[in-house]
Amino acid sequence: MTQAKSFPRGGVYPPDTSALSRLEPLTNAAVPPRAIISMRQHAGPPAECIVRPGDGVREGMMIGRAQGPRSAHVHSSIPGRVVEIMEETVAGGERCQAVAIEMGGEFDRSGRAGEEREWQALSRFALLGKIQSAGVVDLGGTFQPAHLALASPPGGAVGVLIANGVESDPSLSCMSALLREKAREIVTGLRIARKLLAPSRVVLVVGEADGHLVPGFERAVDEAGEEIEITVVSSKYPQGDAEQLAATLLGGRRAGQGTRRSVSATVGHAEDRHVVVLAVGTLLAVHEAVALDKPLIERVVTVSGSIVRHPRNLKARIGTRIEELFDECGGLSAPAGAIVLGGLMMGRAVDSPNASLTKTVSGVIALSAKEARVPRERPCIGCGRCIDACPWGLVPTRLYKLAAHGRCDAALAEGLAACSECGCCAFACPSRIPLADGLGRMKGACGAAGKIAEATA
Repeated sequence: MTQAKSFPRGGVYPPDTSALSRLEPLTNAAVPPRAIISMRQHAGPPAECIVRPGDGVREGMMIGRAQGPRSAHVHSSIPGRVVEIMEETVAGGERCQAVAIEMGGEFDRSGRAGEEREWQALSRFALLGKIQSAGVVDLGGTFQPAHLALASPPGGAVGVLIANGVESDPSLSCMSALLREKAREIVTGLRIARKLLAPSRVVLVVGEADGHLVPGFERAVDEAGEEIEITVVSSKYPQGDAEQLAATLLGGRRAGQGTRRSVSATVGHAEDRHVVVLAVGTLLAVHEAVALDKPLIERVVTVSGSIVRHPRNLKARIGTRIEELFDECGGLSAPAGAIVLGGLMMGRAVDSPNASLTKTVSGVIALSAKEARVPRERPCIGCGRCIDACPWGLVPTRLYKLAAHGRCDAALAEGLAACSECGCCAFACPSRIPLADGLGRMKGACGAAGKIAEATA
């Protein structure tokens, strides 16, 4: 195990509330009697719904077909019958088609011991096909189809394969739960990724709060006969970002200057060497897709917040209602002032606990009415703290002003495409200006006009 510094510039230290759920054992949530499964659970366009009301479905059966390279297949998380094709609001307010399934019939997988298939002799084509067919997406934040990151990157050999075990947000602990309880499966996922990418180095990275888990992971590595480096990094946010993590391990190279890459993430660096970063949750899903022929129909999610009676990490079926996840944790001790899907720094609020779990949701945080109160915005005092905090070397106040005037081209020229919407600028701002929210809306407007794609091409 080696000790690494943090990323080269910016970052903040928000309050760490992950302790609320970090020490609790990983628990299997109850299978929902009714699952609402969205066709938008990935970075690209929604999947095409291929079932109709009245159709019978099996556990793990494909119900949505990927549309385009950045889209992913969607599968039924429960057996039963399609009762409705509906519209559902996802985090951020977007409306998307969803399939409502009432549970019924026998489970193909649940309650049965899964026997691992031999995969070592499979070709790269067959391995990538299994991962693509299973609808595996990057669970580390980009939500791109995982097979894109595992295909050979253009322009040179893979230099480093990084298993990202750093929490993406200081309010979450789902990575910690996976490292503690799924080490063997994660190592198998790394072995599959190593076969596909043939990297010169494989590194597992964990945050400071999980340094005590390193010995257990080392045992899993030794049992597999693998050579995997293990590095502990700073808890500074957003250390879990794929590009910042790559910058940390490459000895201080700057990330995010000019444009921001997107795929899960394949990051180009000097000497035509590439770094591929895969979250440990993605590696678990890769293991299940290849060794168990299991599509991505459930994921580990942190359910937490000051008003959640028993915060914990749940392995829950895709399509489970948020209210049912709260019930698994003893319910709420007070009415929720806001419900945030994802972490507190980058998550999105939803209007109702009737929203459903998707592949893209790593956390469900319930805030009290006091915590949810929006602070009063004051005029900018020109202190420059947002500039110091930005890991991407941007000038958030300048971009915010351009966004306010709808000047998309000017904002892109000054680096808007590199913004990850991490929230560091807004957190550091003493005037409580919603900088990240404003830049996010501007990125959405520029993306809808096709200008983001032009800027990152």
